[in-house]
Amino acid sequence: MTIKDSVSFTLNEADLTGKQVGEVLKTPERGIPCSDGIKWWVEWCPAGNTAEDQNHISLYLHVNKMVSTNLTVHVAESMYYDFVEPDGVGFPTFASHEKLLPLFIDGKLSITCEANFTFAVPFIYYAPRVAIYGDHVPTDFELVIGSNRVQAHVFHAMLSLDTIESKSGKVEITDFDFETVNAAIDLCYGAELGTLSIEIYIGVLRFADKYNMQSITDHFAKIPRFNLSVETFPTIVHYAYDCSESELFDECCAFFKEHQKRIRGTEKFSQLPPSMVAHLLKKTFDLVTQFDILRHANSNGIDFILNPLEQPIIEGLTLDTFCNTVSYVWECSRDDLKDACAKFFNDNQAEIRMQKEFYELPPQVTHGVMKLGYEILVADQ
Repeated sequence: MTIKDSVSFTLNEADLTGKQVGEVLKTPERGIPCSDGIKWWVEWCPAGNTAEDQNHISLYLHVNKMVSTNLTVHVAESMYYDFVEPDGVGFPTFASHEKLLPLFIDGKLSITCEANFTFAVPFIYYAPRVAIYGDHVPTDFELVIGSNRVQAHVFHAMLSLDTIESKSGKVEITDFDFETVNAAIDLCYGAELGTLSIEIYIGVLRFADKYNMQSITDHFAKIPRFNLSVETFPTIVHYAYDCSESELFDECCAFFKEHQKRIRGTEKFSQLPPSMVAHLLKKTFDLVTQFDILRHANSNGIDFILNPLEQPIIEGLTLDTFCNTVSYVWECSRDDLKDACAKFFNDNQAEIRMQKEFYELPPQVTHGVMKLGYEILVADQ
C-alpha cells in the first residue's frame, strides 16, 4: 500500500547565521494510517550538519521503521526530488544559503516535504462463515494431514458424491501443511485467527482454490494486494501465477518493475520456479523472445534462471536457432555454452555459411565461434 503525506515548516533567515553547525530543528512526528505504527518527521540544520556542509541547509527525512519512501521537497517556486531510503537519509547540502536568500519574505521561507510511503499493511480480514451444516450434518468427517487430523463439516458438502472419500469419512491431504489446513477450516467456521504470516494466508488461498471454497477466496482476495512488499512479493506472485489470478499477477508485474533491484536479491525470489520468473520478466518488461528474457536476466543479476532456460535451447539447437543462440552466448559471455555452439558450427558449417543471418552477426561473434570451432578440431586430432 502507498500512503501520501506532507509536512511544512518555516525556515527563519536569522537561523542561517544564528544557529551552530550541527544544530538540529525538527517537525513534529506524524503517524501514517494503516501502517502498524510507522511515524515520520523531517529534521534540518540551518547552518549545515557538518563543517563540510557549512553555508548550506542540511535536510533529512526520518522514519521509525523500515519503509520504502519517495520524497519531494518544495521551496517557493523551486522543487527538489530524490529517492530516500529509511533511517534518516536525505540532503547534507540540500540548498546553499546564497541560493535561498532571495526567496525569503519578511525573513521567513516556507518549505513543504511531500512523501510517499510504500509498505505492507497489517492483515485485516473478515472471517467468512461458510459452514452452516452443524444442525444436520455430524462432525465426523476427517481431514488427515500427516499425523494430524482436523474434524470438519465443510468437506461433507464437497465430497457428498459417491466417492471413496465420502464413504470413508476422511480425505488425506498431502500438499498442504497442518497449520494451513487448520486455518482454512477455522475460517469456514468464522473463527478469528489472529496474526498469521503471509505464507499461511497464501496457503489458505491455495487450499481454497483447490477445494473450491469460493467464500474464502472472495473474502480474502484483497489480502495479497494490501500486503504486497519486497519481502512478501515472491510468495504472492507465485500464488498469482499458479492459480491464474491474472489481475493480481498484473499488479505484481507493476510492483516488480518499480522494485526489481531490491526484490532480485532476496533469497525467496531466487527460490521461485525459473519458468515463472521468465513469465514475470516477459510480461513486466514487454519482452518478446526467450533470448530477450535471458538477456534481461543476465544484465540484471537474475542468474538463477539462466541455466534452466538455456539448456533446452542448447540441447535443441538447430540451423534456424543457431545465429540467435551464438549471438546471445557470446554477447552475454555465457562461456559454458560456447563449446556446444562451436561444435554445432563444426558439424553444420556448410549450411551455416550459406545463411545471410550468420554474416550479419557482430564480427566478434562470428570470429569467436569459428576460432573456438577450429581450436576444438585441433584438440580432437
